Amino acid sequence: MEKVKKLVELAKANYEKAILVLVVVILAVAVGFLYWLSGEEQKKANETTGNYVRKKLNPPPALDMAAYDQGLKAAMTPPRVDFGLPHKLFNPVKWMRGQDGKLIVDRSGKSVGPEALKIESIKPLNTVIRLVSVTTDPGTGGGSSYVVELLAEAADRPEFRKPRPFTMKLDEKIRMPGGTARNPNQLWLREVKGKAEDPDVLVFELTETKERISVAKDKAFVRAEAYVADLSYPPEGRQYKGLRRDAFIGFGGEDYKIVEITENEVVVSNRLNEKKTRLKRTP
Repeated sequence: MEKVKKLVELAKANYEKAILVLVVVILAVAVGFLYWLSGEEQKKANETTGNYVRKKLNPPPALDMAAYDQGLKAAMTPPRVDFGLPHKLFNPVKWMRGQDGKLIVDRSGKSVGPEALKIESIKPLNTVIRLVSVTTDPGTGGGSSYVVELLAEAADRPEFRKPRPFTMKLDEKIRMPGGTARNPNQLWLREVKGKAEDPDVLVFELTETKERISVAKDKAFVRAEAYVADLSYPPEGRQYKGLRRDAFIGFGGEDYKIVEITENEVVVSNRLNEKKTRLKRTP
């Protein structure tokens, strides 16, 4: 009994230590269990990863970009906005009074203004080079001379627009319209084909362009260099004769410049806003 009492008293005196030892033992067991449990979970994870078989998937279908490409192209080339006739927002209907006092209603935009101009005729302005005659002076040994007729209807200076005869020999030059004071345009007789006293062809060179042209004894050289036009303006009964490029005409209270004349067209430009109107010749 004495031993039992001693043990009870010893336990009462040191129960805190006993509890502490018990708790430490439990914690040690828990740590060991968790370590073992972690190893088992890692083993399962490795087995799962190693035995995983990836499923083969079909690639996604290619994107159809046609609609987007069309939209991009449409955005890069937007449609042209036309504020011209027959739209009246920026082109109000014109009311004008004719020479007879009556009102003219221009609903189409072509009853008055540059669109109402009519081409009466268009004629070419030709450059013509013709062999007129040949003269020979055997007594002096001077060789043959050639009388050449030159016509430049498109020349700026009126004196060049009439036929002018020139007498020239081989390798001589005569002045042509165009060029500058330092580099004048000249007609140069470069070659005589056939007999000198009765040539078949004379070969000339234009010094400004280095172009060579041929003139036969029975066929002149003819080339259209520009054009001259006759126009009319019916709303005011106006007639314009012999209009050349850069000429000015006036009608409807405005001035216009002839900026281009071709075989079948005349282009006029408003002097204030430089708006161009193209007129076509009708048969």
